[in-house]
Amino acid sequence: MRKIGLFGGSFDPIHKAHVEIAKMALKQLQLDEVQLIPTKNNPWKDKDCASQQERLEMMKIALKDEKQLTINTIEILQDSEEKNYTIDTILSLIKEHPDDEYYYIMGMDQANLFYKWKEAKKISELVHLVAFHRGGYEIDMNQITNFHFTLLKNEPIDASSSAVREGHVELLDKDVLKYITSQGLYLETIVASQMKEKRWKHTCSVAKLASEIAKANHLNEKQAYIAGMFHDIAKEMDYEKSRQIMQAHFPQYIDKPVAIWHQWVSRYVSEHVYLIDDKVVLDAIEHHTTGSTKMSAIGKCVYVADKLDPLRGYDSSAQIAICKQDIHQGFRDSLIDFYEFSTKNHRDIDECFYEIYDYFITRGEI
Repeated sequence: MRKIGLFGGSFDPIHKAHVEIAKMALKQLQLDEVQLIPTKNNPWKDKDCASQQERLEMMKIALKDEKQLTINTIEILQDSEEKNYTIDTILSLIKEHPDDEYYYIMGMDQANLFYKWKEAKKISELVHLVAFHRGGYEIDMNQITNFHFTLLKNEPIDASSSAVREGHVELLDKDVLKYITSQGLYLETIVASQMKEKRWKHTCSVAKLASEIAKANHLNEKQAYIAGMFHDIAKEMDYEKSRQIMQAHFPQYIDKPVAIWHQWVSRYVSEHVYLIDDKVVLDAIEHHTTGSTKMSAIGKCVYVADKLDPLRGYDSSAQIAICKQDIHQGFRDSLIDFYEFSTKNHRDIDECFYEIYDYFITRGEI
Protein backbone atom coordinates (compact mmCIF):
# COMPACT_ATOMS: atom_id res chain seq x y z
CA MET A 1 0.00 0.00 0.00
CA ARG A 2 1.34 3.41 -0.96
CA LYS A 3 0.83 6.55 1.11
CA ILE A 4 -0.03 9.36 -1.32
CA GLY A 5 -0.34 13.05 -0.52
CA LEU A 6 -2.81 15.07 -2.59
CA PHE A 7 -2.25 18.82 -2.86
CA GLY A 8 -4.82 20.63 -4.95
CA GLY A 9 -4.90 24.22 -6.13
CA SER A 10 -4.95 26.57 -9.06
CA PHE A 11 -1.14 26.93 -9.01
CA ASP A 12 -1.57 30.20 -10.85
CA PRO A 13 1.38 30.34 -10.61
CA ILE A 14 3.13 27.65 -8.57
CA HIS A 15 5.61 29.21 -6.11
CA LYS A 16 8.38 28.14 -3.74
CA ALA A 17 6.06 27.64 -0.76
CA HIS A 18 3.94 25.12 -2.68
CA VAL A 19 7.04 23.00 -3.16
CA GLU A 20 8.25 23.52 0.43
CA ILE A 21 4.90 22.38 1.88
CA ALA A 22 4.77 19.32 -0.37
CA LYS A 23 8.30 18.31 0.68
CA MET A 24 7.44 18.94 4.34
CA ALA A 25 4.39 16.69 4.05
CA LEU A 26 6.52 13.98 2.46
CA LYS A 27 8.89 13.98 5.38
CA GLN A 28 6.56 14.54 8.33
CA LEU A 29 3.86 12.10 7.16
CA GLN A 30 6.35 9.62 5.68
CA LEU A 31 4.58 9.64 2.33
CA ASP A 32 5.74 7.81 -0.77
CA GLU A 33 4.67 10.62 -3.08
CA VAL A 34 2.84 13.94 -3.16
CA GLN A 35 0.68 14.57 -6.20
CA LEU A 36 -0.02 18.23 -6.98
CA ILE A 37 -3.43 18.50 -8.64
CA PRO A 38 -4.04 21.65 -10.69
CA THR A 39 -7.74 22.39 -10.86
CA LYS A 40 -9.51 23.04 -14.14
CA ASN A 41 -12.39 25.02 -12.69
CA ASN A 42 -11.84 25.99 -9.06
CA PRO A 43 -15.21 26.39 -7.25
CA TRP A 44 -13.67 29.17 -5.15
CA LYS A 45 -12.40 31.24 -8.08
CA ASP A 46 -14.12 32.79 -11.07
CA LYS A 47 -11.19 32.57 -13.47
CA ASP A 48 -7.52 31.82 -13.77
CA CYS A 49 -4.94 34.24 -15.07
CA ALA A 50 -2.81 31.73 -16.99
CA SER A 51 -4.04 29.04 -19.36
CA GLN A 52 -4.18 25.42 -18.29
CA GLN A 53 -1.17 24.58 -20.43
CA GLU A 54 0.84 27.50 -19.04
CA ARG A 55 0.07 26.48 -15.44
CA LEU A 56 1.12 22.91 -16.21
CA GLU A 57 4.33 24.11 -17.83
CA MET A 58 5.21 26.21 -14.78
CA MET A 59 4.55 23.23 -12.50
CA LYS A 60 6.82 21.02 -14.60
CA ILE A 61 9.58 23.62 -14.33
CA ALA A 62 9.17 24.03 -10.56
CA LEU A 63 9.13 20.27 -9.90
CA LYS A 64 11.84 19.22 -12.35
CA ASP A 65 14.27 18.15 -9.61
CA GLU A 66 11.71 16.64 -7.21
CA LYS A 67 11.22 12.94 -7.97
CA GLN A 68 8.64 12.38 -5.23
CA LEU A 69 6.55 15.41 -6.23
CA THR A 70 4.42 14.73 -9.29
CA ILE A 71 1.63 16.38 -11.24
CA ASN A 72 -1.74 14.65 -11.40
CA THR A 73 -3.84 16.02 -14.28
CA ILE A 74 -7.05 14.22 -13.31
CA GLU A 75 -8.94 17.50 -12.92
CA ILE A 76 -7.38 19.70 -15.56
CA LEU A 77 -7.88 17.10 -18.30
CA GLN A 78 -11.49 16.26 -17.50
CA ASP A 79 -13.96 16.65 -20.38
CA SER A 80 -16.60 18.48 -18.35
CA GLU A 81 -16.51 22.26 -17.97
CA GLU A 82 -18.26 22.04 -14.60
CA LYS A 83 -16.56 23.25 -11.42
CA ASN A 84 -14.12 20.79 -9.84
CA TYR A 85 -15.11 19.35 -6.47
CA THR A 86 -12.63 17.49 -4.31
CA ILE A 87 -15.07 14.69 -3.49
CA ASP A 88 -15.32 13.74 -7.17
CA THR A 89 -11.54 13.70 -7.57
CA ILE A 90 -11.06 11.56 -4.48
CA LEU A 91 -13.71 9.05 -5.52
CA SER A 92 -12.08 8.73 -8.96
CA LEU A 93 -8.62 8.20 -7.45
CA ILE A 94 -9.86 5.58 -5.01
CA LYS A 95 -11.59 3.79 -7.83
CA GLU A 96 -8.38 3.77 -9.90
CA HIS A 97 -6.07 2.84 -7.00
CA PRO A 98 -8.16 1.26 -4.23
CA ASP A 99 -5.11 0.04 -2.30
CA ASP A 100 -3.52 3.48 -1.91
CA GLU A 101 -3.92 5.52 1.27
CA TYR A 102 -4.56 9.21 0.62
CA TYR A 103 -3.65 12.35 2.59
CA TYR A 104 -5.36 15.51 1.38
CA ILE A 105 -3.27 18.65 2.10
CA MET A 106 -4.65 22.18 2.42
CA GLY A 107 -3.83 25.54 4.00
CA MET A 108 -5.38 26.70 7.27
CA ASP A 109 -7.56 29.17 5.36
CA GLN A 110 -9.33 26.27 3.66
CA ALA A 111 -9.24 24.00 6.72
CA ASN A 112 -11.18 26.62 8.68
CA LEU A 113 -13.82 26.63 5.92
CA PHE A 114 -13.81 22.91 5.32
CA TYR A 115 -17.35 22.50 6.61
CA LYS A 116 -18.49 24.43 3.50
CA TRP A 117 -16.90 21.96 1.10
CA LYS A 118 -19.20 19.66 -0.85
CA GLU A 119 -19.65 16.42 1.13
CA ALA A 120 -17.05 17.46 3.68
CA LYS A 121 -17.86 14.65 6.13
CA LYS A 122 -17.56 11.99 3.43
CA ILE A 123 -14.19 13.39 2.33
CA SER A 124 -12.94 13.17 5.91
CA GLU A 125 -13.96 9.51 6.01
CA LEU A 126 -12.24 8.64 2.73
CA VAL A 127 -8.88 10.36 3.25
CA HIS A 128 -6.63 11.70 5.99
CA LEU A 129 -7.00 15.48 6.11
CA VAL A 130 -3.83 17.53 6.58
CA ALA A 131 -3.53 21.28 7.21
CA PHE A 132 -0.53 23.58 7.17
CA HIS A 133 -0.27 26.93 8.93
CA ARG A 134 -0.76 30.11 6.91
CA GLY A 135 0.03 33.64 7.99
CA GLY A 136 -3.03 35.58 9.09
CA TYR A 137 -5.20 32.52 9.80
CA GLU A 138 -5.82 31.30 13.33
CA ILE A 139 -6.61 27.64 13.92
CA ASP A 140 -10.31 26.84 14.21
CA MET A 141 -9.98 23.88 16.55
CA ASN A 142 -13.62 22.92 16.04
CA GLN A 143 -12.93 22.23 12.37
CA ILE A 144 -9.62 20.53 13.09
CA THR A 145 -11.22 18.24 15.67
CA ASN A 146 -14.53 17.57 13.90
CA PHE A 147 -12.82 16.48 10.67
CA HIS A 148 -9.78 14.83 12.29
CA PHE A 149 -7.14 17.03 10.67
CA THR A 150 -3.45 16.34 11.11
CA LEU A 151 -1.45 19.57 11.47
CA LEU A 152 1.91 19.93 9.79
CA LYS A 153 4.66 21.47 11.89
CA ASN A 154 5.56 24.54 9.88
CA GLU A 155 6.16 28.23 10.31
CA PRO A 156 3.10 30.13 8.99
CA ILE A 157 3.27 30.49 5.21
CA ASP A 158 2.68 34.04 3.92
CA ALA A 159 3.33 33.29 0.26
CA SER A 160 0.45 33.10 -2.19
CA SER A 161 -0.08 33.02 -5.95
CA SER A 162 -2.01 36.29 -5.74
CA ALA A 163 1.03 37.92 -4.07
CA VAL A 164 3.17 36.74 -7.00
CA ARG A 165 0.71 38.20 -9.48
CA GLU A 166 0.87 41.47 -7.54
CA GLY A 167 4.63 41.73 -7.97
CA HIS A 168 6.31 39.55 -5.32
CA VAL A 169 8.38 37.63 -7.85
CA GLU A 170 10.93 36.73 -5.17
CA LEU A 171 8.47 33.98 -4.17
CA LEU A 172 9.14 32.17 -7.45
CA ASP A 173 11.68 29.62 -8.58
CA LYS A 174 13.99 31.51 -10.94
CA ASP A 175 13.16 29.28 -13.91
CA VAL A 176 9.44 29.78 -13.31
CA LEU A 177 10.00 33.56 -13.27
CA LYS A 178 11.90 33.31 -16.55
CA TYR A 179 8.98 31.43 -18.06
CA ILE A 180 6.46 33.99 -16.79
CA THR A 181 8.28 37.00 -18.22
CA SER A 182 9.16 35.25 -21.48
CA GLN A 183 5.49 34.41 -22.02
CA GLY A 184 4.18 37.79 -20.90
CA LEU A 185 2.09 36.33 -18.04
CA TYR A 186 0.65 38.47 -15.22
CA LEU A 187 2.68 41.47 -16.38
CA GLU A 188 -0.02 44.09 -15.92
CA THR A 189 -0.40 43.31 -12.22
CA ILE A 190 3.31 42.64 -11.67
CA VAL A 191 4.44 46.04 -13.00
CA ALA A 192 1.59 47.82 -11.21
CA SER A 193 3.50 47.33 -7.96
CA GLN A 194 6.41 49.39 -9.31
CA MET A 195 4.66 52.57 -10.43
CA LYS A 196 1.85 55.00 -9.79
CA GLU A 197 -1.49 54.44 -11.45
CA LYS A 198 -1.04 57.06 -14.18
CA ARG A 199 2.26 55.57 -15.35
CA TRP A 200 0.83 52.05 -15.05
CA LYS A 201 -2.02 52.98 -17.40
CA HIS A 202 0.51 54.49 -19.81
CA THR A 203 2.66 51.35 -19.60
CA CYS A 204 -0.26 49.03 -20.37
CA SER A 205 -1.37 51.29 -23.21
CA VAL A 206 2.15 51.37 -24.72
CA ALA A 207 2.47 47.57 -24.49
CA LYS A 208 -0.90 47.06 -26.17
CA LEU A 209 -0.13 49.55 -28.95
CA ALA A 210 3.39 48.18 -29.52
CA SER A 211 1.93 44.69 -29.82
CA GLU A 212 -0.70 45.86 -32.31
CA ILE A 213 1.90 47.65 -34.44
CA ALA A 214 4.17 44.59 -34.38
CA LYS A 215 1.34 42.29 -35.40
CA ALA A 216 0.32 44.58 -38.27
CA ASN A 217 3.94 44.46 -39.50
CA HIS A 218 4.13 40.64 -39.17
CA LEU A 219 6.60 40.93 -36.30
CA ASN A 220 6.74 39.13 -32.94
CA GLU A 221 3.90 40.81 -31.04
CA LYS A 222 4.81 39.06 -27.77
CA GLN A 223 8.29 40.60 -27.78
CA ALA A 224 6.78 44.04 -28.40
CA TYR A 225 4.25 43.56 -25.61
CA ILE A 226 6.85 42.43 -23.07
CA ALA A 227 9.23 45.28 -23.94
CA GLY A 228 6.34 47.72 -23.69
CA MET A 229 5.37 46.42 -20.26
CA PHE A 230 8.91 46.83 -18.91
CA HIS A 231 10.01 49.99 -20.72
CA ASP A 232 9.29 52.21 -17.70
CA ILE A 233 9.80 49.63 -14.93
CA ALA A 234 12.53 51.76 -13.29
CA LYS A 235 11.07 55.17 -14.13
CA GLU A 236 10.03 55.82 -10.53
CA MET A 237 13.09 54.30 -8.87
CA ASP A 238 14.68 56.70 -6.37
CA TYR A 239 17.61 58.76 -7.59
CA GLU A 240 20.32 57.20 -5.43
CA LYS A 241 19.50 53.64 -6.43
CA SER A 242 19.32 54.65 -10.10
CA ARG A 243 22.66 56.44 -9.80
CA GLN A 244 24.29 53.36 -8.30
CA ILE A 245 23.06 51.16 -11.17
CA MET A 246 24.16 53.72 -13.76
CA GLN A 247 27.58 54.07 -12.18
CA ALA A 248 28.12 50.33 -11.89
CA HIS A 249 26.68 49.18 -15.21
CA PHE A 250 26.29 52.16 -17.57
CA PRO A 251 29.05 54.60 -16.59
CA GLN A 252 29.39 55.79 -20.19
CA TYR A 253 25.88 57.29 -19.96
CA ILE A 254 25.91 58.68 -16.43
CA ASP A 255 26.42 62.24 -17.71
CA LYS A 256 23.23 62.00 -19.74
CA PRO A 257 20.17 63.82 -18.33
CA VAL A 258 18.76 62.07 -15.27
CA ALA A 259 15.34 62.12 -16.95
CA ILE A 260 16.48 59.49 -19.46
CA TRP A 261 18.48 57.26 -17.11
CA HIS A 262 15.43 55.07 -16.73
CA GLN A 263 15.88 53.48 -20.16
CA TRP A 264 19.21 51.94 -19.09
CA VAL A 265 18.12 51.22 -15.52
CA SER A 266 14.91 49.61 -16.81
CA ARG A 267 16.99 47.32 -18.99
CA TYR A 268 19.09 46.35 -15.96
CA VAL A 269 16.05 45.68 -13.77
CA SER A 270 14.31 43.72 -16.53
CA GLU A 271 17.37 41.52 -16.97
CA HIS A 272 18.49 41.06 -13.36
CA VAL A 273 15.26 41.26 -11.35
CA TYR A 274 12.73 39.85 -13.81
CA LEU A 275 15.29 37.60 -15.55
CA ILE A 276 14.41 38.60 -19.11
CA ASP A 277 17.12 37.25 -21.39
CA ASP A 278 15.71 38.08 -24.82
CA LYS A 279 18.20 40.55 -26.33
CA VAL A 280 15.60 41.97 -28.72
CA VAL A 281 13.33 42.81 -25.78
CA LEU A 282 16.18 44.20 -23.64
CA ASP A 283 17.51 46.36 -26.48
CA ALA A 284 14.02 47.71 -27.17
CA ILE A 285 13.71 48.73 -23.51
CA GLU A 286 17.13 50.35 -23.51
CA HIS A 287 16.52 52.41 -26.64
CA HIS A 288 12.89 53.42 -26.15
CA THR A 289 13.65 57.03 -25.17
CA THR A 290 16.70 58.12 -27.17
CA GLY A 291 16.54 55.63 -30.00
CA SER A 292 19.62 54.06 -31.53
CA THR A 293 21.20 53.47 -34.94
CA LYS A 294 20.94 49.77 -34.07
CA MET A 295 17.18 49.82 -33.45
CA SER A 296 15.43 46.56 -34.27
CA ALA A 297 11.98 46.57 -35.82
CA ILE A 298 10.59 45.59 -32.38
CA GLY A 299 12.53 48.44 -30.81
CA LYS A 300 10.92 50.81 -33.30
CA CYS A 301 7.47 49.49 -32.37
CA VAL A 302 8.08 50.28 -28.69
CA TYR A 303 9.66 53.66 -29.47
CA VAL A 304 6.72 54.90 -31.53
CA ALA A 305 4.13 53.36 -29.18
CA ASP A 306 5.68 55.32 -26.31
CA LYS A 307 5.60 58.56 -28.29
CA LEU A 308 2.13 58.00 -29.82
CA ASP A 309 0.36 56.56 -26.78
CA PRO A 310 -3.28 57.74 -27.06
CA LEU A 311 -3.25 58.48 -23.33
CA ARG A 312 -0.83 61.35 -23.93
CA GLY A 313 -3.85 63.47 -24.78
CA TYR A 314 -3.50 64.28 -28.48
CA ASP A 315 -4.86 62.62 -31.59
CA SER A 316 -2.11 60.31 -32.83
CA SER A 317 -4.38 58.04 -34.86
CA ALA A 318 -2.98 59.12 -38.25
CA GLN A 319 0.61 58.46 -37.17
CA ILE A 320 -0.38 55.13 -35.62
CA ALA A 321 -2.02 54.09 -38.88
CA ILE A 322 1.23 54.79 -40.75
CA CYS A 323 3.21 52.76 -38.19
CA LYS A 324 0.86 49.81 -38.66
CA GLN A 325 1.23 50.04 -42.41
CA ASP A 326 5.04 50.42 -42.32
CA ILE A 327 6.89 50.60 -38.98
CA HIS A 328 10.08 51.86 -40.62
CA GLN A 329 8.26 54.83 -42.18
CA GLY A 330 6.37 55.44 -38.97
CA PHE A 331 9.61 55.46 -36.99
CA ARG A 332 11.22 57.93 -39.42
CA ASP A 333 8.16 60.18 -39.16
CA SER A 334 8.41 60.05 -35.37
CA LEU A 335 12.05 61.19 -35.51
CA ILE A 336 11.12 64.07 -37.81
CA ASP A 337 8.19 65.09 -35.59
CA PHE A 338 10.44 65.08 -32.51
CA TYR A 339 13.09 67.20 -34.25
CA GLU A 340 10.59 69.74 -35.57
CA PHE A 341 8.70 69.98 -32.25
CA SER A 342 11.91 70.40 -30.23
CA THR A 343 13.33 72.99 -32.61
CA LYS A 344 10.11 74.98 -32.72
CA ASN A 345 9.84 75.03 -28.92
CA HIS A 346 13.56 75.69 -28.36
CA ARG A 347 14.02 72.44 -26.42
CA ASP A 348 17.46 70.92 -25.91
CA ILE A 349 18.17 67.86 -28.05
CA ASP A 350 20.69 65.28 -26.88
CA GLU A 351 23.68 65.06 -29.21
CA CYS A 352 23.10 61.34 -29.78
CA PHE A 353 19.81 62.18 -31.50
CA TYR A 354 21.59 63.88 -34.39
CA GLU A 355 23.52 60.70 -35.16
CA ILE A 356 20.27 58.73 -35.15
CA TYR A 357 18.47 61.37 -37.22
CA ASP A 358 21.29 61.43 -39.76
CA TYR A 359 21.35 57.61 -39.97
CA PHE A 360 17.63 57.09 -40.55
CA ILE A 361 16.54 60.37 -42.17
CA THR A 362 19.46 61.92 -44.02
CA ARG A 363 21.00 58.58 -45.12
CA GLY A 364 17.66 56.76 -45.30
CA GLU A 365 18.88 53.62 -43.56
CA ILE A 366 16.36 51.00 -42.32
